[in-house]
Amino acid sequence: MWLLRRLRNPRYTGISTKLFVLVFLSVVGLFFVIGLFGYQRLFNPIKQNNEAVLQDSVVQVENYLKTFMNNIQGLLLLLSNPVINDSLGKEDIDRLLETMMTQHREEFEAIFLIEGDAISSSSPFSYQFFVPEKQLADIVRQMSGDSGVWWSPPYQSGGRQSLSVAKRIDTKRIIVFDLNLSSLTGPSVVQNKEKAVFLFTGHGQPIAFNMPLNSLAAIREYESIVSQLQSLTAASHTSYDRVHTETSAYKVLRSDQNRWNWVVFSIVKESEAYPLLALLEQQMVVVLLVAVILAAFLSMWIARYIQVPVGAITQQMKAGARGALDARVSLKRNDEFAYIADAFNRMMDSIQTLFDDLRVVEEKKRQLELKALQSQIHPHFLHNTLSAIYCLDQAGRAAEMAGMLRALTGLLQYSTDKKGDIVTVEEELRQLEQYDVLMKLRYGDVFRLDLVVRDESLIAPIPKLTLITLVENSIFYGLGTGETNHIIVAGMASGEGATMLEVSDTGPGIEPSKLKCLFSGVPSLGRHKGLNNLGLRNIHERIRLHFGESYGLSFPEEAEEGLLVCVRLPEPDGPEAFRIKGEGGEKHAEAVAGGRRAVGKGALFAAG
Repeated sequence: MWLLRRLRNPRYTGISTKLFVLVFLSVVGLFFVIGLFGYQRLFNPIKQNNEAVLQDSVVQVENYLKTFMNNIQGLLLLLSNPVINDSLGKEDIDRLLETMMTQHREEFEAIFLIEGDAISSSSPFSYQFFVPEKQLADIVRQMSGDSGVWWSPPYQSGGRQSLSVAKRIDTKRIIVFDLNLSSLTGPSVVQNKEKAVFLFTGHGQPIAFNMPLNSLAAIREYESIVSQLQSLTAASHTSYDRVHTETSAYKVLRSDQNRWNWVVFSIVKESEAYPLLALLEQQMVVVLLVAVILAAFLSMWIARYIQVPVGAITQQMKAGARGALDARVSLKRNDEFAYIADAFNRMMDSIQTLFDDLRVVEEKKRQLELKALQSQIHPHFLHNTLSAIYCLDQAGRAAEMAGMLRALTGLLQYSTDKKGDIVTVEEELRQLEQYDVLMKLRYGDVFRLDLVVRDESLIAPIPKLTLITLVENSIFYGLGTGETNHIIVAGMASGEGATMLEVSDTGPGIEPSKLKCLFSGVPSLGRHKGLNNLGLRNIHERIRLHFGESYGLSFPEEAEEGLLVCVRLPEPDGPEAFRIKGEGGEKHAEAVAGGRRAVGKGALFAAG
């Protein structure tokens, strides 16, 4: 249910995600079913084999007990032979006991010979001095009148369990073996160190064990196990039991198939009782991990095989919907996805062609409108200027008339030039000086023009007639005030990746609420007819069209008097300076190069 809810989430509804989950679960489920079937088929045989191995440790101890006790009886019969003892002197008997003790040092604690009520010989030699009198008297008492083999109950001796075995030689002599019961569970008997073997009497007395007691925790573990095994000695079955301690759980197998009714316990941790099963489980886990990894890789490959073309097609469709007409799908495949991609590309090619045709038509229309605006010279302006020149001729001022004609010719050529719409600020200022001459001729000293532009601003790009139109606007708004209108054109670098030009005047100014009307696109300025039909909105749109939305005109409100117009242009070396729409790019590059040479000479405009 959780997985289904996750798959209904919009983030996981992609076909690649669903395909990945489907393939992953299918592969993992297949491996899991196969592994579970194999585990069930192998479980019982492996369990039986492990239980047989566990039972072997009990059988080993039982067999060793029988062999060991038979060997002890054989040695006793040998040493209790009266003929051999009568033929040997005391030194020979001592040497014989020493040799036998050396050969059986692990199993024997001591061998000694009793004559009467005292020990006459022993190996080790010093052992005779440490045998308790009570034990010695008990042996003599048990062997009185008995010529057979006597086995004592196990007893504590020197920190470990021991057992005495005696055989009468004659009426005066008894041969005795003190046995080390710890050897019955030693490494030579129980070779599997992972299994612990405990030996108990039929009454529950511990005899021997092979469990290492090398820490306090091990001692506590031993005491807990012994206390529970003592309660199991009375049982007669050989099936498996369990004992539990604070840290572990053990599986127990018991056996009492010996002549002394001793009970042999073999115990092993339940986690280690079936090593082959544990190995099988580990292999199952490895197989499942391999299955998960294989399923993940296979699912990722299949999902990616589907997701890559779907994602590529979807991404380009979204890009096309956002207006990216160059969106195309590139797939190196020979399937249905390649067919869909080709169809999408053909559709986008058709749309691109339509938009390109529309863009060409709009560009041609815009260029025609722009050039029409640039080339429209008011007849009234030409009439007044030519009339003024005629009056100069009639007044005999031929020298001034020649200068006026030269200024008018240059201004008309500059305004109607078809080679380009972008020039440098230096070229625009040069033409503005010619325009200043003509306007002074028409209106006299009603205005004063000063040009103060820094050298680095002279090579900045600017559309034609920008400054001329702004100055013309200031002149016409200042007429009729009765005072001289001081117009200043200043230029500097803004420090923000742009060149700033300012056109200010001391005319009547414009109310802030009416500043927006300057962008209304009215072609003429009141009753006055200027050089052309370009309004302030046309100037603003031309700058933005050529250089971008961040450039154009602005009207700061902090001007104390008159009108202040700011022109924001790109830097001379900025990327926008050469992003020229339409014609004129090469001419502008030449103008910039010439402007740099002019700056190198320290050119500075200042006219009045």
